[in-house]
Amino acid sequence: MTENTDLANEAAAVIDAARAAEHAIQHLCRTTLTRPNMTPAQVDIVLAHLADAAAALPQAARQLGDILEHAKTDYVLEMDNLTEINDPDLAIDTARLHLDGASEAAISLYRRLDAAHNATAHIATFDREAGTREAAVWDVAPRVHRSEDRRPPTASGGGTGPGVPR
Repeated sequence: MTENTDLANEAAAVIDAARAAEHAIQHLCRTTLTRPNMTPAQVDIVLAHLADAAAALPQAARQLGDILEHAKTDYVLEMDNLTEINDPDLAIDTARLHLDGASEAAISLYRRLDAAHNATAHIATFDREAGTREAAVWDVAPRVHRSEDRRPPTASGGGTGPGVPR
């Protein structure tokens, strides 16, 4: 394969991943639209997954900003006439500022989703029809979904950048 084909394939993989994330969130919205009968433990699991997704957004935003910055040196850039900004470097700098703001918002979103997850993580339910608590089948989220077992990457975690601050 040529270098251009490899670069196009890498870009297509990134675009496909973003599209899949978009579709997954849209699917979640459609499936919860009818307010399905779910136990707090099941909602807890959903919240844990959403918190994990939100925790990854700052890294994705930072990396996309870095890609934009590299585009300044890797390509000859030119603006179309559909915007008031005429300088591509200014457009990239503006986009990076917005990505920084999105990272801050994602950290806040992560913290709120994680707090909601922690609030629901310890709720047990039992079937009202069973009559007594002893005869009830308790539904609690599996231990693997507890916040103690999942942590976002830390700054010293050896990843590609700092994680979500606590």
